[in-house]
Amino acid sequence: MDLQQYEHLVTQLATEVRRYLIKRGAQPEVAADIVQDVFVKLLEMELVLPPEKLRPYMYRVAWSTYLDQYRRTRRYQLLVRQYLIPTAVTVVRPIDDSDLTAALQKLSAKEQRLLVLRYDQALSLAEIAKRLGIRLAAVKMRLYRVHRKLEKIMRGTTYE
Repeated sequence: MDLQQYEHLVTQLATEVRRYLIKRGAQPEVAADIVQDVFVKLLEMELVLPPEKLRPYMYRVAWSTYLDQYRRTRRYQLLVRQYLIPTAVTVVRPIDDSDLTAALQKLSAKEQRLLVLRYDQALSLAEIAKRLGIRLAAVKMRLYRVHRKLEKIMRGTTYE
């Protein structure tokens, strides 16, 4: 068998293997990728398989590659479901406006002004720093502390 006939046989087998994988449940794109991988493995081999051993080799390598890919995809989907998709949503009690107003009144005038600048006037942190004449890092820290203090007040614990 000359090289041209061998190439023709290999391309014909590639089409067969692709159809075989699709019939066994592989997506067409996945089947095409697997056939390409089989070709790469075939080309990387040092020896040339005789035609009667080529077909079983391609089918066996294609099927085992598909199973590996299928298991890897299943494991990935399981990990995504387990770690990245939230399973339970915490139900948060809606905050009453009167509760929020009472909590805000417990804050100092400076803290109230900081919250007004950030959320009511929707200023950026840099703009707040400029307006108050303090550094950006100080604005961030003060906002963090005010949030913590407000949260503790809303939860009913005293702030110290």
